[in-house]
Amino acid sequence: MMDRNFLTSYRLAAACLLTLVMLVSSVVSGQRDILFPEIAGMAMGVMVFSVPHWVRRPVHLWLSPSLAAFLGTSLNELSLSPLLKLWIGFVVIVLLMHVFRVNFGPTIPAGLLPLFLGLHDYVFAISTTAFTCVIMLAAFMARKRQKLPNGPLNHRNLTDTAIISVILCLWIGFAFMTGIEVIVVPPVFALIFEVFHAEKFPWRPIPARVAVLTAAAAVAVVMHHLLPDSIVAVGIVNVLITFLLCKWFKTPVPVAFGVSLMPLIYPAWGTGWFPLGVLTTTGILMCIAAAYRQYRIRHAVRVETSNAA
Repeated sequence: MMDRNFLTSYRLAAACLLTLVMLVSSVVSGQRDILFPEIAGMAMGVMVFSVPHWVRRPVHLWLSPSLAAFLGTSLNELSLSPLLKLWIGFVVIVLLMHVFRVNFGPTIPAGLLPLFLGLHDYVFAISTTAFTCVIMLAAFMARKRQKLPNGPLNHRNLTDTAIISVILCLWIGFAFMTGIEVIVVPPVFALIFEVFHAEKFPWRPIPARVAVLTAAAAVAVVMHHLLPDSIVAVGIVNVLITFLLCKWFKTPVPVAFGVSLMPLIYPAWGTGWFPLGVLTTTGILMCIAAAYRQYRIRHAVRVETSNAA
């Protein structure tokens, strides 16, 4: 038990250190574009929680979000509306993920954030490449410690991918048409994209996940206003409190760490409306995902029964 607690503390410290380096680099260089909130979530997912399908293909943890970040930034050169660029970027990223058989949800926020924030230089893309490279190396180490199942990794169903892509595009479109920017939460989109393709996704884990994400967003906003001039302090405190929330609810949700850092990069995510936006986005989209998975399971059972008859 002592060894396990020590290893958990060691890995938590390593994930926090990587996040700290990102935060300090942003402050020292005066470049907020260095901040990619999902780096904290990826670090926790690999180093602390060891998400199996993340750790299984370490190269994708580096290559997929890095290429997505460069793609998203390059699309800002197009003379199109922000909404249209977001739609194009999302569709292109999802298509590439499907073609190259990538099953890593954080690829989506890596491509969407440059578009949402209107970034025209490549600071964000370069920093994302550097930090995800470190996470890739950590994943190789974690893979050696784990006994992962043999055989090929299950690929996403094309129909599922098309349906969730339409749902997320409609959600983004609704946010832009109504001016409710706080419901555009890229880390949550990553989570929804992954659970929508899960073999099974029951209703039971939804309340705990929604609670963790909403609480992380609320803490992030409070800390953002308590320490408005301290990116480093706010970031580290948010990550540690989010870790405690995951432990308290017994629900490891790596994307919650990305949510906890989002107020640092965009003003709309630093208001009291942000937790409500996270609650609404996570609750509605997760319920849609769970309902769809239950439908798919019932449909598969009916097909099997029909074939057996």
